[in-house]
Amino acid sequence: MGAALPRPVALLGDVWDALRGHGPVLAAWIWPRDLRALFPGPRRVVEAWTGEGAAFARYASAHGPLFLKYLPAGWADGRAAQRLARESAYLRDLAPLSPVRHAPHLHSAGGPGGTRAHLLTRDLTDETTGWGAFQTDGAREAALLEVVRLLARHHAFWSGPGLPHLRGDWAWNPSGTLERAGRMAAQTWRYGPAEGAVQDIVQALPKLLSHSRVVTLAHGDIHSGQVLWPRSGEEAVLIDYGQTHPSVLGEDLAHLLAIRLNAAERARLGPALREAYREELAEHGLALTPSALADEERAGLALNVLSTIRQAHRQPGSGVIQAQEDVLQAWAEAEVSRPRNVR
Repeated sequence: MGAALPRPVALLGDVWDALRGHGPVLAAWIWPRDLRALFPGPRRVVEAWTGEGAAFARYASAHGPLFLKYLPAGWADGRAAQRLARESAYLRDLAPLSPVRHAPHLHSAGGPGGTRAHLLTRDLTDETTGWGAFQTDGAREAALLEVVRLLARHHAFWSGPGLPHLRGDWAWNPSGTLERAGRMAAQTWRYGPAEGAVQDIVQALPKLLSHSRVVTLAHGDIHSGQVLWPRSGEEAVLIDYGQTHPSVLGEDLAHLLAIRLNAAERARLGPALREAYREELAEHGLALTPSALADEERAGLALNVLSTIRQAHRQPGSGVIQAQEDVLQAWAEAEVSRPRNVR
């Protein structure tokens, strides 16, 4: 998914609001009045850039290093605003309950029409390293093991001590998931080469979900770039919660293995990653047999296939088309390897 292009009418209205000091933030160098009042004093832009789904800025300020994620003037992207609102809600309301480290929420805001939003957190850039710091295959594989352990700690908390806090929009709704799948099944012709997989998965989904015994909070877009490693040696930090949602336990693990690894990497690294994940779950109070984890992963893989196909239909860019091909291949592998008496 590439950066959105400004829409002329929206751009004019956004620029006018920004100049009048109305929020939320629409440009890195112009803050609305209420945000300036909350964070007074000198503020210098260290770095600013536009990425996929949002724009970003880092600041040196009287309040320490700040990190801003926002939707630029003219984008008028409702989906991007929803993701930013979701991330803001998680960091504000839920993340402080969890032992998993995160970038602390400082401020967030949305705008009229549901197409504007910003999120301000503490900037962790100078005190952490990212995936690029791992220069050898061995170092990257060790770091990937830490990614799944971090996921396991996140999932164990939200399936256990944190579960009572998952209410309202944060509560797992399997009937809604099945309804969305049913709507896809009614229009399988829309999905081209994925039509057969949609039919098979929608048919199998009720039983797959019934075999899943654990509800948790899925990160929703896990990959190596969503983890920061503190230079101090403390536990890793999980970031970017724009697609977090309640789900079955195996959705994130399936996403990492099926979409972020290719078939050869999955065959070589998958067993160790699954076992590290399972062991870390057990260390934090959630004991699963390998067979039970396989059931969770299979249900999660089915959900990943459907969500990726929906995204590929909605935004048919090269990246998401490749993701669809990858996840369909992973589903085919799972179909070949599954016990014949399990459906």
